[in-house]
Amino acid sequence: MSGSTDTAVVAADGAPAKVNTAPVIRAVDLIRLAQGLYFIFFGVMLASVVGAQILILLWIRTLAEVFLGIGVLAILAGTWRLRQSQLGGAWLQQTRRLLVWAGLTGYFCVLFYMWRRAPLQPYLQFNAVMFVLCGLVYLVLLAGTLRELAACLGREDLMREARWFGVSVTGLMLIPFGAGLIFVLVQAWRLKENALLQFQELVGLVNTPVLLLGLLPLSLMLGLLWATKDATLARLQALDRG
Repeated sequence: MSGSTDTAVVAADGAPAKVNTAPVIRAVDLIRLAQGLYFIFFGVMLASVVGAQILILLWIRTLAEVFLGIGVLAILAGTWRLRQSQLGGAWLQQTRRLLVWAGLTGYFCVLFYMWRRAPLQPYLQFNAVMFVLCGLVYLVLLAGTLRELAACLGREDLMREARWFGVSVTGLMLIPFGAGLIFVLVQAWRLKENALLQFQELVGLVNTPVLLLGLLPLSLMLGLLWATKDATLARLQALDRG
């Protein structure tokens, strides 16, 4: 179990004061954290690349679909390892929410595979949208989890990065996704066409600069995950030397 270590000192006026140091984290929890961050890093990278390829090459079936499932399973495994770490009540609450949304992403991933076999089926289209939505919400919650972990590690720089990462995911991915979904549904209803056809037209309007801007939060997230993993391993090495 971790907890804050307070060292009593004497101030200049003779009154006792306290100096707060970074929380003490057990070695086993640091190992779990590092393993979880590794799994989530490679899982998110794999799932994002393969998922984007599937949405772009919509009518072409490839073996890359298998790697999408592998990426989602890696995210589930990494989130579970984070959940096993004992860093206090706030951490357990944060990782509980993260694990729930990781589970929902895994559930809709199965239905996403089914949608690939019948892309024009409205019910399966709804589940495909839910898969993407759950993934985006997971990224937002992941930013809060990394911010909580950075606080436990005493890394204010990583806390600031995690805060900005959450803002960037919401502003550059989650909100545009919602706006694009509303546009597709309105156009499909107005033209009496399948929503998937309207989605393809919308994707055709996205140019390279807009695509790179939309994918910017993913690169920030991967960098933040790797930096947090390095900070966790550095704490583990310091604990080993101590």
